Amino acid sequence: MTFKSKNEIAPELLTSSTSSIILRCPFPSCHARIIAYSATATPSVDIDHAPLCASIESYHSQKSDPKLSSSTTAFYSIGDVWDFDNIGVSKPSEVLPDPIVVGANGHEDESEKVDVERLLICSECDRGPLGFAGIAIGEDKTHLNLKYFLSQNSVLYDVGN
Repeated sequence: MTFKSKNEIAPELLTSSTSSIILRCPFPSCHARIIAYSATATPSVDIDHAPLCASIESYHSQKSDPKLSSSTTAFYSIGDVWDFDNIGVSKPSEVLPDPIVVGANGHEDESEKVDVERLLICSECDRGPLGFAGIAIGEDKTHLNLKYFLSQNSVLYDVGN
């Protein structure tokens, strides 16, 4: 297995349809499979003022636990909790008092406001947060309407499996 942080991945690997990348838990004693990465099925979104998430600067120079970071703005949008191979979701809570704006990269007209309701953790080691889940403003407040956002800096990239 070749683990890398987001900063250590060549950009062309993330846009290639032939790359085989598995996103894994960043915690040293775990590395559980979180989700298979796909350039087409795992769209990237920019989110300002997101909840704190675990962050890895460099896997090779930082073998310790990831640190919480408020500077995380790049997320993968996951449509359904069942798309994950391994994820834990917290109980509903008021993670942030105000909704956040979720915008697709380069598509301002596709942005929406989301109430953050839950945090994402690794279900193997129960550590995180690796991202969050929320419901778009105007949608019914039911778990069926949750949208999932996985921080691009909170996972390890397992290249070549």
